[in-house]
Parts: sequence; structure tokens; C-alpha cells
Amino acid sequence: MKTFKLVSLKVLKQNEQPNRTLDIPLIDGLIINREDGENRWIVEAFIEKSFKDIFEKAKQEGEKLNLQVTISKKSNDPASLMGDVKIIKEMENSASVLLDGNLVPSRHNMAEILLTDLIQQGLQGEGLLAEFKNRLHEKKKPVEN
Repeated sequence: MKTFKLVSLKVLKQNEQPNRTLDIPLIDGLIINREDGENRWIVEAFIEKSFKDIFEKAKQEGEKLNLQVTISKKSNDPASLMGDVKIIKEMENSASVLLDGNLVPSRHNMAEILLTDLIQQGLQGEGLLAEFKNRLHEKKKPVEN
């Protein structure tokens, strides 16, 4: 097994418009490649309590979450995972969420969702292109402390 630092976590909500991408601010996190030949990964995310309900709802409903995870550094491309919520532990000021998921080989998924969201916001032409490029490159900016 290999362990990496989780630097970004997004939940992709397929049925909600216009905000289909929900960025989950991380306090800390890690992701483990199980190296089992089935592309299974374990994600542990320490998040603000206010985002815990998203994961509780998915766990109660047995819903798989479509996740975009970025490991090691923000400039890396995100990977898509379909994951189940296994454990949620509430702490004093945060929550720990443990997910078990499979890597989804879809590199264009995030770009398609982003483009759809921008179009639904009414952007078009040069404005659409400029905002699309800006959002795609946002993840490459250095992290501010």
C-alpha cells in the first residue's frame, strides 16, 4: 500500500443544478492506494463539521459519491473516485470521514462538469473561454497559508 497527502476533495453532484461541484475544504487528509489490482483507494478527510451532513446523508442512503481527489500538491490533476462512506467520526471542531472507493478512468469528467456549469451560468463566447481557462488553472496556484 502507498499513502499520499490529500490536498483537495470535491464531491460531484450529478442531479443538482447549477452547483454540481462542491469543494470540501480540508483541515487535513490522506489517501491510500490499496494496490489490490482493483484500483481501490481509501480516503480519510478531516473536514469542518459544517460539511459532515453531505457524507452522513450519503451513508444513510447507501449512495456512492462521485469524488474528485487531488494528491500530494494542488498542481496535480485530480483523479475521479466512486466511493462509499464507511465511517464518520465527529470531533470537537471537525469531523473525520473515511471513504472506500474505486478509481474511475475519466480524465474529462471534471472539465465537462465545469463547462456545463459555466454555460448554465449564462457565459458564452470569449467570456466562457476565459472563465473556463481560469477555473481549470485555479488548482495550479500556490497554496496560501
